[in-house]
Formats: sequence, structure tokens, C-alpha cells
Amino acid sequence: MSRGFFITGTDTDVGKTVITAGLLAVLRERGHDIGLMKPFQTDFIEKDGEILSPDLEYVLRFVDIDTDYDLMNPIRLREPLAPSVAAEVEGIEIDLTKVDRAYEELLTIHRGLIVEGAGGLMVPLTKDFLIPDLIKKLDLPLIIVARPNLGTINHTVLTVKVARQLGIEVLGVIINGFKEEEAGIAEETNPEVIAELADVDILGIIPYIEGLDSGCEKVDLAKVFEENVEIDKIIDSLQCIVDS
Repeated sequence: MSRGFFITGTDTDVGKTVITAGLLAVLRERGHDIGLMKPFQTDFIEKDGEILSPDLEYVLRFVDIDTDYDLMNPIRLREPLAPSVAAEVEGIEIDLTKVDRAYEELLTIHRGLIVEGAGGLMVPLTKDFLIPDLIKKLDLPLIIVARPNLGTINHTVLTVKVARQLGIEVLGVIINGFKEEEAGIAEETNPEVIAELADVDILGIIPYIEGLDSGCEKVDLAKVFEENVEIDKIIDSLQCIVDS
């Protein structure tokens, strides 16, 4: 049993932050004290003189968490690049102990954490420290976010198999952005093929939600996830922390 789980994607822009927001929203709505961590944010935004994480800001539109911002997002970098490259461009050295300290402190505040990665699985955080190294250091199982369309079988099966080869437990896959009205044979059959080839659970298929970015305050994301994700199966992996 773990004290949370780690969210990664098969690629960038597959919707990791949407999945993070939805899972966090539904778990907290059910009364579970699960916190949020985005250890590395590249392509930060500036607002009213503050340096902010766009991913963190997005999640906080759906979930009210009053936790120190710098604990939730200890590393923020300017360029939209892999963290190791962004840090090199800025001429700074990433201090991994900041992430360690923030993680441990967050676990004194919350009973568990959802930790969102940066990009896909094999993204370098420093020159010799990649996302899998972080997952193993935090000792968290993995949920993989995949897109629904043609090509996702290759990307998703590779991600599952590499994660397992590196000694990481894979809880399952969530497919994000499924457009039922446009679905062809690939979209209809991909989940079953991925489940069989990778021997992995498909934890949910999230439908495409029109205007999710611009009008997300109108979307009941917790309800969407209740209806489309096997939340109880995810909670089972967290049972040691969510039981009262």
C-alpha cells in the first residue's frame, strides 16, 4: 500500500494535469485528505509579480487546497523544455534536496499525495536523474495518461513495459480526451489492445470535454471522474492512508 501515486504521460500534452485535477477532486470530494505536488514546472507564468505554475493553477481551479505553494511546486523554470535543459539554459543548478524536503513536509500535512510529473516517463530532471529515478525515490506507484487515437498503443505499451523494467509498479492507464462521436476502429479497440499487450488495467476513459480550458469553472470534474474512472480500484491502492 502506498501513500499516493505518480502521474505520468505517454508524451507531453496528453492531459496529465486534467487527470491530476480530476482524481484529486473526486478523492477529496469523497473525504480523503490527498494533497498535490508538482515537483518540476517548466514554462512558468508570471502574474502580479509572482512566479506561478500553470499546471498547479489549473488544478487549483477545481480543488481548494490551502497548502504552501512552494511545497506543492518547489522547482519552477522559465523555458518550455525538459527540466534539465531548461535549467541549463537559465544557468542554474537544480537542487533535488528541495524536492525531497517538500515531499516529506507535504506528507506531514496530508495523508497522501498525487504527484504529477513533467512530460513523459523518460524526461531528464537533471543530467543524470530522470523521472523514473524520482518515482522510485518517492516510492510511488504509477498511473499513465494516454491519448485515445492512432499511435497510442505503441506509446502506452512502451511506457508500461519500460516502467516495469525499471522496477516501478504500474497501477494502470487512464485514456484522456475520447471523442465518441469521432471514434473510429482505432479509438474503439485501443483500450482492449493496450490492456492485453501490456497486461495492464485500463482505469478509465475520460471523454473529451468541450471548453475545459476556457470554461472549466462550469465543469463538475469530480462527477466526470466518478462516472468514467474506477475510483474504488485506485482507492484500494491507498487503503492504508484513507481508512479512518
